[in-house]
Amino acid sequence: MKTIAIIAPAGGAGRTTLTAELAGLLMARRHPVLAVECDPRNVLSLHVGLREPARQGLVTQLLSPGDGWSHAALQSEDGVLWLPWGSARDDAREPDAAQAAAIAATLHNHPLWLRDLLAQVDLPEPGITLVDTAAWPSIHATQAIHAADLVLVVLPPQVQAAATLQRLRHELRAMGKTSVYVANAISPASQLHTDILVLLRDTLGAALLSYRVHADTGIPEALARNENFCRSAPHSQAAHDMQGLASWLSHWVHDASRRAESAAGGTT
Repeated sequence: MKTIAIIAPAGGAGRTTLTAELAGLLMARRHPVLAVECDPRNVLSLHVGLREPARQGLVTQLLSPGDGWSHAALQSEDGVLWLPWGSARDDAREPDAAQAAAIAATLHNHPLWLRDLLAQVDLPEPGITLVDTAAWPSIHATQAIHAADLVLVVLPPQVQAAATLQRLRHELRAMGKTSVYVANAISPASQLHTDILVLLRDTLGAALLSYRVHADTGIPEALARNENFCRSAPHSQAAHDMQGLASWLSHWVHDASRRAESAAGGTT
C-alpha cells in the first residue's frame, strides 16, 4: 500500500474536492482506495453523501485509543473506503477545552501517530491511501506528510500560495519526502493565473505536473447536488485534467511498488 498526502499551502485550494475525485478515479483504475481525513473541518464525508459531518473517525482513536476506530470507515457506491475525522463530542459540537488539549498533545508529541495507525490498515495491492489534511502549516498537515510515500501539493492560483512555496519545499526536503505539485482551479482567461503559472514553472521545474486542473463552476454545483463531478460531467476539461492526474498517480504507485519489490529481492 502506498500513502499519498494531499496538502496545500493555503486554504480554499480545492484539496478536499480533489481528494474525493481522485479516490473514485483511482478505484476505477483497479486500486483499492482508502481516503482519510486528517482535518478537523470534517467535511470530506460530505463528498460521500452524508448530510452532516461524521460522528466517528480519526478523532475517536485520538481520544479513546483502541476504541474500534476502524469501524468508523464508510464505503461509497464505487467501493472507496472513507475514514472521516469525526466529532469529538456525541452532539457533533467542537471539542471542549480538555478534549482539544488532549488532541493537540497527541499530535504534537507523537509525530508518527498517523503513520503508525495507517500501518495497521491492510489494503490489497496495489492499494492507495489518500490523506486529505488541513492547510499547511499545521500539525495535521505534518502528520500527513510523515505518513506519506508521496506528497501531492495542490497549488491554487493565489499570490499567498506562491509566497509560502519556498518554505514548504524546504520543509519537505528536510523531511526527505518525494513531492510533486499540481496547479488547481486555473482559468486561462485570467492574466494573474497565467503569471502565477509561469512563476510556478520557473520555481518548480519538472516537479510541477503538466496536469493542471482548470476551474469549473460545475465542481461546487456537483457537490451541492450530492454528485461525483467526474461522473456528472465526464467530458469537461476539469474532468479530463483529473483523469490525467489520476493516471499519473496510478503509474507512480505501480512503479514505486516494483522498485520496492526489486529492492527487497536484492536483499534476500
